[in-house]
Amino acid sequence: MKIVKAGYNYCHLPEFCINRVHGSGDYLLLIIKTEACIVLNGERKTVPPRSAVIFKKGTPQHYGAMHGKYINDWIHFEIEDEAPFSELGIPFDTIIPLRETNELSGFIKNIVFEWHSQNTHKAEIMQCYFDLLLFKISERINLQSPKQEHPYYDPFCRLRSEIQLEPQGDWSIDAICRRMMLSRSYVQHLYKLFFGTSILSDVQCGRMEHAKYLLSATNMTVTDISRSCGYDSDVHFMRIFKKITGMTPSGFRNEFQIPSAAVKK
Repeated sequence: MKIVKAGYNYCHLPEFCINRVHGSGDYLLLIIKTEACIVLNGERKTVPPRSAVIFKKGTPQHYGAMHGKYINDWIHFEIEDEAPFSELGIPFDTIIPLRETNELSGFIKNIVFEWHSQNTHKAEIMQCYFDLLLFKISERINLQSPKQEHPYYDPFCRLRSEIQLEPQGDWSIDAICRRMMLSRSYVQHLYKLFFGTSILSDVQCGRMEHAKYLLSATNMTVTDISRSCGYDSDVHFMRIFKKITGMTPSGFRNEFQIPSAAVKK
């Protein structure tokens, strides 16, 4: 695979229209962020925002703005074998609904940065980002479920990831409701619907896993560990730790602490 050129977040006037009768001489991947019109197999179609189209080499490319401005990301690329697209279930010359484009656009933004850089491994890095892009498009096509199509699914996935990565954060229901701008009952309902568990259970699980790591790999005091895990009271922390693990923090450390020589600095 070779990336010929790429563009990120290009914004065009309402008059914008591309009309390449014989294509662009390479393959073209578009991430379309605004409503657009496109001609595929001789048929004019309306493309909803947050869609992708991958033009096969030689396919006529006719697309542009629908009503107002037109915004897209794009990658012109060459490949010798189309098999990876087939294996991932990614079709050519087809409108692909994405539901959300921020993550995919981030990969393209990084590709554009590498393209203009003088980095030693820019080609390999662009290849990695392009592969990630294809994997994510494949997921959007092949692994969609009613839950994943819900408009709040992606924001809640990001929330859950942050809960695990930042156990010390304020993950009270009220704080989460303010962030999501949703009611308490709806936030709790959606979280349970998407992940099959409650917010409280996930928060406690993330904090306890972080506490286990700190107890086994550091010499931090139990008080400091409780603060690092988001607890104001070390007594409350110890009570929850024992309830969940069946051991006190000190008992866990005595049994599972890694010898200091084996801990990576």
